Amino acid sequence: MKRLVVYQSGTGFTRQYAMWIADALSCRAVDLKQTTENMIREHEQVIFGGWIMGNMIRGLDKINKMNPGHLYVFAVGSTPDDIVDTVEIKELNHLGDTPFFYMPGGFRFEQLNFMTRRMLKILKRSAAKKENKNPQEQYMANALGTSFDHSDKKYTEPLLACCLKDSSPV
Repeated sequence: MKRLVVYQSGTGFTRQYAMWIADALSCRAVDLKQTTENMIREHEQVIFGGWIMGNMIRGLDKINKMNPGHLYVFAVGSTPDDIVDTVEIKELNHLGDTPFFYMPGGFRFEQLNFMTRRMLKILKRSAAKKENKNPQEQYMANALGTSFDHSDKKYTEPLLACCLKDSSPV
């Protein structure tokens, strides 16, 4: 089975996951910027990874326009997996029945541009002031504006199992 991993990465965490996935599936990982419709059509399974901001998966709209046949989507965010709302992410990104996997990444605050850093500092202050914070808001109040790395190969395992299961002879 021909597979291709396509990714859009902001600060490197999504790229790292894409490389781990491609290595495990013995296929190529390609930045979305270098991906063409012809490349997509040549593969039976396309695994797309994008980073999350505001629960929106960056690059997903572009890969969807390329009409991949059998698409799998993973998204990398800074929120820990035990408090992220994957149902909301799936709904907001109109994923329907598309297999979706969330993978915690991290934050490289120093690599962000000035406007993004400023916006995140405002969000952090806003979350910190809020009374009766939910787990997501508490996390934002503590973590935004800092650098950290929660990425781990183990988070690729459910996606890998799904891809391999779907390619098994029935």
